[in-house]
This record gives sequence, structure tokens and C-alpha cells, in this order.
Amino acid sequence: MSVANKEQADVGTAATSAPFWYKSLRALLFRLDPEEAHTLAIKLAPIAAGFCGTTFQDECLRTSVAGILLANPVGLAAGFDKNGRLTDCLARFGFGFAEVGSITGQSSSGNPKPRLFRLVEDEAVINRLGLNGEGADVVAKRLASSSFSLPVGVNIAKTNHPSIKGEKGVADMLHSFQCIKDLPLSFVTLNASCPNTHEGIMQESEELDQILAGVQKLNTRQVPVFLKLSPDSTPELLETFVASACKYGIRGYVLGNTTTTRDGLSTSADAVKAMGNGGLSGKPLKARALNLVKNVYQIKEKNQDIIGCGGIACGADAFAFIKNGARAVELYTGLIYGGPDLPARINRELAGLLKANDLTMETAVGSGV
Repeated sequence: MSVANKEQADVGTAATSAPFWYKSLRALLFRLDPEEAHTLAIKLAPIAAGFCGTTFQDECLRTSVAGILLANPVGLAAGFDKNGRLTDCLARFGFGFAEVGSITGQSSSGNPKPRLFRLVEDEAVINRLGLNGEGADVVAKRLASSSFSLPVGVNIAKTNHPSIKGEKGVADMLHSFQCIKDLPLSFVTLNASCPNTHEGIMQESEELDQILAGVQKLNTRQVPVFLKLSPDSTPELLETFVASACKYGIRGYVLGNTTTTRDGLSTSADAVKAMGNGGLSGKPLKARALNLVKNVYQIKEKNQDIIGCGGIACGADAFAFIKNGARAVELYTGLIYGGPDLPARINRELAGLLKANDLTMETAVGSGV
């Protein structure tokens, strides 16, 4: 079998590869409002983790990102565990690491409801939650008394309020970092990419420089810091952000976030229009996220690492991101359609692809660029 065929043999979707029991449960969950279903998933996750058997492990999946040792490269993306309630159980689902958040300097109820929509035909979601959460002080206090079953990072974003911009926006981000900087975290991600807020993608490079400079000064423990960038960023904006990241010692990038585009969807245009604005995630995002990884891999510094995020639903997807420069990947929307054992399935498929192509995690990174 050729290398190309070895990779193509693994292609699938989260929904079709889900086990029968989850397909049945998903039919029931999809009768609920999407936000209600998410709240229920958070409540049930610790119980569900207790029923998980031994997750898939293979030495070939061991890797490191910014010096952080990972049992496998499949992580949970920010947005699922916004308030840091699941750090003690996530490893039992097969994750190698997880991002909590986004947390913000102030608590926020987010945007008006409804604000979360499923596009089932596309295995996608549109959300305009608007960074709802309990705020950095509350989440930091919870994490301080939590146990971590795997390496944990915290994603920091600016509080979603029109009055919090400029110097206030910088202070808001730095307050969040101050709250969590002494916790036993493996990394911190600064979110410069959220499309569901009043300002959208952070366009002011001067403001980003102030945030990065402030974080560098506060980061006395030298916790690895990542910058989260948007797949909707222009090449010029990417170059500006990467230059700033290099200037202030940022260890890597999370690529990317949701997109405001609506290209190539199977869901009817009228249905999509009725859902309104917001960030699109899931399967349709993959091509844009993968392109973002390729572009940043070409311009980043050699010692900076990439975590790929967007539309990953199977081992072949993860393999594609890794070959194009990512050292690890993150999931969120795929879990909605594929179920809680998706991380284990991806790891099993990824291990098979690495071996079939005579690659290690180290030699696979960037091998397709």
C-alpha cells in the first residue's frame, strides 16, 4: 500500500465512526438545546470517566510541546471546560493534555441566548457565546484546590464588554494572568482570536505588544506561553503577530479558533442565515485551520511549537496537522458528534499511521511541508 493510500485508509468522520451506544445517546442529546446539552455533559463527565476502561496508549505517541512531556498529542481545546471543573478526570477519556477557559478578568454572562447552534449535516457548530464564564479569580481559586490528571493549560481572553478596550483591555488580560501565574499549570494561552466579542480578532498590534510585555514581566516562573491566532487572520496580521510573539519569547501558537466564514456548507443557506453571526467550528473549519498551521510553520522561530485545532475528527486529520507542522492537536466540536471515546480512537488511528509510514512523532512534525 502506498503512503498516500495508508493515509487515505484512515479517513472518516467523528459522527460515522462513533460507537453504536453513543450514536443512540447522541440522538437523545440532540433533542436538547445545544447549550443545555453542553451543561449536562460537564455535569456527567466525572461520572462517565469512571466507566472508561484503559485508554489506548502507545510509546510512539509520546511527545513534548514547549518542553511539556505528553503521553499523547491529543488535547482538549479551550471552550469545553470553561471554568476548570474537569481537570481531575480528563485523562481517563484518553486526552494527553487540556486547555481550561477561556477565562476573563471579570465574570460574564456572555451574549444573549440562543447563542449555540448545531449544523448536523456538516458536523459543525456555530457559537456566539461571548466568553461567558465565572471570571479569573473564581476559576483560579478552583484550580488551586483541584487535582490534575494530565498537563493543564489555561486560555486567557479579554472580558467581553465594550468598555474594556485599550489600556483597560490590557489590564484585564494581565489581571487574569496574575491570578493563575503561580498555579501548577503546564502552559498559558493568550487568545488574540475570538470572533464572538465586541472587538473580534485583536487588530491592534500595539495592544498585543503591551499584553505580551506585561505577561513577560509577570511570568517569573517562566511558564510556557502560547498565542492563539485566528484562521481568518490576513497574512499581514499573522506576520505582525508572529513578530511580536518572537520578540517577547512566546513559546508557540494554538492554531486556530473558529471562523466567521460560511463557505462550502451542506446545511441550507436559509438555516445558516437564521442562526445569525458567530464562530463556525467543526469539520468545515479543517481546511482553514490546516492552512493556518502551514503558514505559521513557515514564519515562526525554530524553537516555537504549534498546537493545531480545528475540524479534527479522526487519526488522519491529526496526522495531517502534524505533518504540516503541529506537534499536538486539540479537539472540541468533534466530541459532540463522535463521543467521549474520540480521543482514544484518534490516538489508536494516529499510532497506526505513524508506524505504517515509518515515522515517529518527532520525525512526523513538518514532514509534509
